Amino acid sequence: MWTLVAHQRDLFALTQQLTGTSTYYLDTEFDSRADWTTLCLLQLHAEGQTHLVDAQALGDISELAVALGRPGVTWVLHGAHQDIPLLTRALRLSAPPTLFDTQIAWGLTSPEPSTSFSYLTYRILGTRHSKQHQTDDWTRRPLSKSQLSYAAEDVNTLPAMHTFILRRIVELGRERAVHDACYDLLCGASEPSELLSVESFRNAWQLEPAGQIALRGLISWFNALSPVERTQTLDSKLFWSLANRMPTTPEGLRQVRGMPRLPGPQQERILSLIREAQEGPLTSVQLIEPPPYATFERLELDAWLEYVRTIACAKARVSKELVLAGRRLRQLKELVVKDGVQGLNDQSAERILGSWQYSLVGEALLWAAHQIAAPASL
Repeated sequence: MWTLVAHQRDLFALTQQLTGTSTYYLDTEFDSRADWTTLCLLQLHAEGQTHLVDAQALGDISELAVALGRPGVTWVLHGAHQDIPLLTRALRLSAPPTLFDTQIAWGLTSPEPSTSFSYLTYRILGTRHSKQHQTDDWTRRPLSKSQLSYAAEDVNTLPAMHTFILRRIVELGRERAVHDACYDLLCGASEPSELLSVESFRNAWQLEPAGQIALRGLISWFNALSPVERTQTLDSKLFWSLANRMPTTPEGLRQVRGMPRLPGPQQERILSLIREAQEGPLTSVQLIEPPPYATFERLELDAWLEYVRTIACAKARVSKELVLAGRRLRQLKELVVKDGVQGLNDQSAERILGSWQYSLVGEALLWAAHQIAAPASL
């Protein structure tokens, strides 16, 4: 059963009722447009009761922050990447409390990342959930009884799912790591932009000599920026276009496809680097050689590293896509290319992986890397 909360007096009463609760099971229904996402319905389960808070009818649900935003409480959700910013904005919170995402937590106790709620419900509880209203327009009112029952179904299931996964986490001694991972993956700062090199641009060798000089200048300028500044300037994918087009005026810069509006100082610095490349001497330019698309040595290295990653994550019983992917995997490759397998030790592994990732898979990764024979090229 569920209750619909669509009037301010009921919202106030619900807030008072929930102020002693320590764990809240949450889900949302929302309307997503190109430039904005609107919270339409908040599904909330606590103390054995389910409440459907009609955020659209109420207009302002920040009153609930008195209960949901208290220090020490836990929000339990599934696949909450979109839910968290919606909820923190609606509740006017600078940050959420402790988070437990069942999708992330499952991936830290199994090989399966990014599982759907329906799949995990069936896998853990053996029940099938209807998704007949998944694509409904949740901005339309009134909501039907069928829609409201559908909205309540997932949040009603979350407590049993949470209990099951939490038991696995406790058995593995991973409570702290899972909570840290949930907060990091849902609310952490975005990954800093990686430093660039000429090798970052597959077709850099095709540029004219002046363009190659300009590209090197743009790379040096970008790498000298702070991590925050690198996230606030143009996408590095545009560097090749700039070095190819070589615009020297603001108008020419704006004609480069995909070029965003840049602050004046950044725009002028980019243009000055291009002008310097055009006006400087070209006789001493060391032209970039086309890199091979593949080598047998690199194929061996990629296969070895993938095997090490797979064995380590299987040994640690975590999803490799969740714990060892993207930037971290590239940095591991760069490390062993530069320093060999002996360069992979406790310090370098923890630096590359990060704290909660290292606590989960660090030991297994070092074991696998030093036990599995590396390619002779290393």
